[in-house]
Amino acid sequence: MMFEIELAMTENDTKIVQSCNLQLVSMWHVAGKLTRELKIKLASTLNHSRIDFCSALLHGISVKDQKRLRKVQNSATRFISGQRRRRGVTELRKRVHFLPIKERIEYKICLLVYKIQNGLCPDYLADLIDRREKKLENMDLKDDSDVTKLKKKHGRGIYTSTYSAFSVAAPITWNNLPIYIRISPSIQLFKSRLKSYFFCFPLHMTYLHHLLQHQL
Repeated sequence: MMFEIELAMTENDTKIVQSCNLQLVSMWHVAGKLTRELKIKLASTLNHSRIDFCSALLHGISVKDQKRLRKVQNSATRFISGQRRRRGVTELRKRVHFLPIKERIEYKICLLVYKIQNGLCPDYLADLIDRREKKLENMDLKDDSDVTKLKKKHGRGIYTSTYSAFSVAAPITWNNLPIYIRISPSIQLFKSRLKSYFFCFPLHMTYLHHLLQHQL
């Protein structure tokens, strides 16, 4: 993990892309001798493990850096399917259950929050977030009385990194989740529900977009 003065993470992303591309070249040399299952494990171990390492720190990276990481993920997906040509990989990515880059980052943030709330993380992480307290005067307001949500914090300073800090990004990302995910009784069920939600969320947004267009 490489840090810059402004914590833009661009240099870190460059190192990830270079390392993943180097591994992909080596992986293609043995692709013909591997089963689909082994290809998936290899792509996850050598590529996604690098992208996922401390990925919560990548929240708020530029669109350009997201595209660079997405290209690496797309290349890994093509390796699994055995397709070198540039073609759409969205369906291929879904078949191998690879979350898109933005959703992978949010997944890691939400998982950290869940672990914090269930005493599975160190205190220094738990100190970064605060649960929302139920206010008696706002009991009639459903959103304000939802104690499963976190108190929102606001970034300060001239650097965009302050707005991407875990203490700022975690409440926003966590509060956007449906309540049935936030109250999951086990971490295994939470992971399953969270991954399914991130896979289905773009479909829900597309449906709502078409519905609004039809109403207009």
